Amino acid sequence: MLATARAVTGQAIDNRERLSTSPHHWIRTNPGGGGAFGTAGASLDGAIFVGSDLSGVYRSTDRGRSWQPLGARQGLFATHISGLGFDRQDGAILFVGTDQGIHRSADGGESFTQVLDHGYVTDIEMSAGTPATGYAAWHPDFDVARGEVYRTNDRGLSWNRVSANLPDSLWILKLAVDPQNANTVYLLAGGGRFACGPAVAYRSLDAGVTWRQLAPALGAIMDLALDPREPQTLYLATMNASCNAPDYWLDLDGSIYKSTNRGDSWRLLADRTGVIWIKRDAPDTVRLIDPREPFPWNPEAGTWQSTDAGLTWQHIGVIDDWDYGYQGEAYWAYGTSFDGIVHTLGEDLSDPDALFWVNGQWVFGSRDGGVTFANLFTEQVAENRWRSRGIDNVNMLALAISAVDPQRIYLGYFDIGFWRSDDGGASWQSGNDGAFTGDWEGFGGNVASIVADPQRRDVVWATLSGNQNGEHPTYLVRSDRGGEKGSWRPANAGLPTVEVMGLSLDTNSPASRRTLFVTADRDVYRSTDDGLTWQKVDDCNGCRVTAVDRFDSNLIYAGGEIGLRRS
Repeated sequence: MLATARAVTGQAIDNRERLSTSPHHWIRTNPGGGGAFGTAGASLDGAIFVGSDLSGVYRSTDRGRSWQPLGARQGLFATHISGLGFDRQDGAILFVGTDQGIHRSADGGESFTQVLDHGYVTDIEMSAGTPATGYAAWHPDFDVARGEVYRTNDRGLSWNRVSANLPDSLWILKLAVDPQNANTVYLLAGGGRFACGPAVAYRSLDAGVTWRQLAPALGAIMDLALDPREPQTLYLATMNASCNAPDYWLDLDGSIYKSTNRGDSWRLLADRTGVIWIKRDAPDTVRLIDPREPFPWNPEAGTWQSTDAGLTWQHIGVIDDWDYGYQGEAYWAYGTSFDGIVHTLGEDLSDPDALFWVNGQWVFGSRDGGVTFANLFTEQVAENRWRSRGIDNVNMLALAISAVDPQRIYLGYFDIGFWRSDDGGASWQSGNDGAFTGDWEGFGGNVASIVADPQRRDVVWATLSGNQNGEHPTYLVRSDRGGEKGSWRPANAGLPTVEVMGLSLDTNSPASRRTLFVTADRDVYRSTDDGLTWQKVDDCNGCRVTAVDRFDSNLIYAGGEIGLRRS
């Protein structure tokens, strides 16, 4: 018997040594999406780039079927992306606006060089006719609406401030350069995620130095676009908006106007509005998409198109025909970018009929002129089971693997909530429950902690909330069906419903009456009846996590901002 034990022990040691010296092969495995995505576009080479608020840039070279994150390995050390720009003659050159200035790539995103080391940059626009010239929308900080315009004369290798007379209150969202005269440039300002200013448009005829406001009598401006063949022709879309309004816009009203003299005068085309999308190879084709409330109950939702330069309009894209990803409903799939209404939609320089739609959580694309949109963040591998395409801008807070069945994995995120896998992470199924996820209504949520029972395959505990910061109500819940939707029930009798996190389980406790520990409202609580009831055991006033010694159940650890405590 002793010899056998030694042999087994020796084999285990050999296995551990092989595991410790063998290379690991990591692949991404998530449901896909998450949030937030602020801006998107594609280069002349057809590579798609999407900017995120936490995870840098994502790139797809296969039309959105798969994605690669670009970051520190490529020399892009800023993770918060606020703008994108593309060279109009060389598809390998692109620009990334960040909260640390501008980064430039000359090889399609394989490597980046920081070319402006300060400021919050929300847009970069290069001249189509004079590729050495380009402009950038610059702000002193992420929440300061005091926009200025920078210019490059060496194809983006260096940048200098040029604007001299812009008002101090602008949050610049978009720039547009006359393709035939690089000295003529337009800007659109309005409301962004962190700062807001008047929704106005300006024009400069002297390479960005002096500026004149356009169409002040037309009210708040949603978008401005140039005819690429006849750049003296401009289109302008209006709206009713206020920085003091909860959603920024006051209603869904608005109109589209046209100018044939670079904005000196304007003519009303139609009483509909949206982000303007001009078909580059046939500029009499103008499309409008209003991303503010693109839901089936809104008859104006979807894509409107004019093929006669704005005289008449047809409803060519109906939201009911679009793909919603795993959300299954338009309300939970489409909406505006946090970075500004016009940042929601991004054009493809390689395909005049392709457009990308980004928002607080998802990425969609159209390749048929806006008739339909398809999700670019996840793929369905079976009924209600999803696998990421590789674009995963998420905050994951919890991970648990069943000791009984290692193919059963649980994940907890901010925003997209609770997910489960029965196939070792090859696909994922949502376990979010509308009863415990607040305003997410089961289409998302926030999970801070998960514990899987080590002997009962389908028993799992988790914290669920509609809030990210632990505000009331945050629930501790239990499922006896492996976290499936509709299987959760409260397991929080005696617990505060504030800041519930840091779950742990005593593996030596009876399988039918587990002892668990958790922190709530920064104190430590214990349950000795499978989580049915809880009692405070430590008035910690600063604990966020707990742990039970695997070999000695009398040793309990708890910690947080007060440090580590042991019982």
